Amino acid sequence: MIVEILKRVALAVAALAATVSLAAADGAPSWLKPPLKKPLDQLVIGLSFPLLDPWGATYESSFIAYAKELGVKVVVLDSQADVPKQSNDIRDLVAQGVDTVIALPLNNRAIVAALGESHAAGIPVVLSNGRVAPEGEQYVTAWTGPDHYKTGYLSGQMLIDAAGEKANVVIISGTPGTESGDRREKGCRGALAAHPGATLLDAQPANFQREKAQTIMETYITRFGDKIDGVCANDDDMALGALAAINAAVSAGRLKPDHIKITAGASQKEGYEEIKKGGSFYGSVLMQPDDASRLALKTAIEVAEGQPVAKEQYYDTPPYTLKNIDQTPVPTY
Repeated sequence: MIVEILKRVALAVAALAATVSLAAADGAPSWLKPPLKKPLDQLVIGLSFPLLDPWGATYESSFIAYAKELGVKVVVLDSQADVPKQSNDIRDLVAQGVDTVIALPLNNRAIVAALGESHAAGIPVVLSNGRVAPEGEQYVTAWTGPDHYKTGYLSGQMLIDAAGEKANVVIISGTPGTESGDRREKGCRGALAAHPGATLLDAQPANFQREKAQTIMETYITRFGDKIDGVCANDDDMALGALAAINAAVSAGRLKPDHIKITAGASQKEGYEEIKKGGSFYGSVLMQPDDASRLALKTAIEVAEGQPVAKEQYYDTPPYTLKNIDQTPVPTY
């Protein structure tokens, strides 16, 4: 009996070894468990892309590079910041019969119908970096991205650390109606609320645009002057716009040098270099587009292969200031 059991164990081990060997021969990464529904080189993953800004350009290039590394075919459609076009792009991906649709929502309600059509066609949907309106959640298999509330909260907490418990703060937020804009603003507000001595003077959206952020900051300076102790911006681009307005006011003698501190909820290489100078721009939160694209593609492949995935998946977004910037990777865009 013991001999027979040992023979069965040996056969099972041999079968497992053969399966693992086959998976390795197929080039499947370790996070995919055999057997696969399709060889990786037969998968086609569709990406519906909202716009091609610097963050998006890096997301797209790293997405394509990772797909090439894995041997997966991808179809990338850029909606060019056109809301109706994004819905039509998703329908185009469905018509092409991709195995999974990845969408970065430009508008969380406008794409619900198109996502429903993808679901009805049996093509699963993975959202990246933005959520859909509640009525569309039923069509989404998985969501991947950063915790936008957390990044906003971290930027607010860093601002209190820099400007003090009784700081007077203004917020420059992103695009209203987007998860990144709304959640980061709420996170910053949450951090300020945790410090009863801090005062929020005003909050205005700059739609993630540097020039608009500069204009808003100029208005803040006209209204509040040296009463402002800190600026909580939703990303580095808007923080740099605010910094330009502050520097101009300092040069004109309207503000004291280095009095106003700035923090941001998402990093850029240019902002990283500004923080290293140790001036008004105090800190930011590392949010790599490479991490976003790789997590989205990995999840889409797992879904296409019928493997279980968590409904929500986050990548790490550590905060940094001059104190730890040398231990923080340089942003990739």
